[in-house]
Amino acid sequence: MREAVPLTVIDLEGEVTSFADDTISGAYRQASDQGATSILLNFAKVDYINSAGISTIIGILTEARGADQQLLITGLPPHYQKIFQMMGLAQYAPVYDSEDAALAAVDNG
Repeated sequence: MREAVPLTVIDLEGEVTSFADDTISGAYRQASDQGATSILLNFAKVDYINSAGISTIIGILTEARGADQQLLITGLPPHYQKIFQMMGLAQYAPVYDSEDAALAAVDNG
């Protein structure tokens, strides 16, 4: 987790599966506990996402919406962008082409 004011960035790596649930959820909770209001999930170094990983993301999205936080996503390859669009996740957590684009959206938002 790192700060890119006004964003808190959670850099994900490797595989987003059930094995990563505790790590990803823990990073989100840490960001929340530190008062983050805009959180960017960066998938740039992710090799694979399965249904359990998507379930983890949905859980975080649900928590973020309940806490009145903005969740944003970047670094998704086109294949996963399409899946996020089809599932309606991008409606609640907008997907950006880059961290800079997400930062600009928060700055202008």
